[in-house]
Amino acid sequence: MRKFLELFVKPKRWIWLVIAINFGGVIYGWFYYEYQLLSSPPHLWIFIADCPNSALLVAISLILIARNRKSDILSFFASCNALKYGIWTCFVILLYHYYFLSPERRLLYSCMFISHALLALEAIPLAYTVKFDRRYIITLFWLLLNDFMDYTIGTHPYMPLEKIELVTGFTVFLSFFSFGLCYLLSYHR
Repeated sequence: MRKFLELFVKPKRWIWLVIAINFGGVIYGWFYYEYQLLSSPPHLWIFIADCPNSALLVAISLILIARNRKSDILSFFASCNALKYGIWTCFVILLYHYYFLSPERRLLYSCMFISHALLALEAIPLAYTVKFDRRYIITLFWLLLNDFMDYTIGTHPYMPLEKIELVTGFTVFLSFFSFGLCYLLSYHR
């Protein structure tokens, strides 16, 4: 396990491949949200494309780590967001499997399930690189603000709306869980 965690502590050449893959996910993710973004006011866009934005934050954090210019607050923020939205997407795909994994959508959403599981996984070693500072509590406020925007203002991704209370509750739980796990990884590194 320690070797796995050290992958982000001691950057190697492979880190540029991970960065490139994340940038690919960012571009595809923004394309995926195209219709929702275009039908929403620009001031809400930051609350809509959660997963691509999380992948972008991870990529920027990794670039800084690779160049020995690491930003702990950015890495912590990226870790919490990547963990939360990676798990959230996998949960929603499984919860609404009849919709997302129907024969005409199965290939796309199977790939999205895998890519988002990997997004959540890469958050763990990234959080391990951080030395926690209590000012990072702002991350939790951001996650909860995003939950408010998603389920009160309606910026959550397009999905079936039955069981939306379950999704809302799980999303808020994930905000605390992601922050807590990243805190434990960073605080006890």
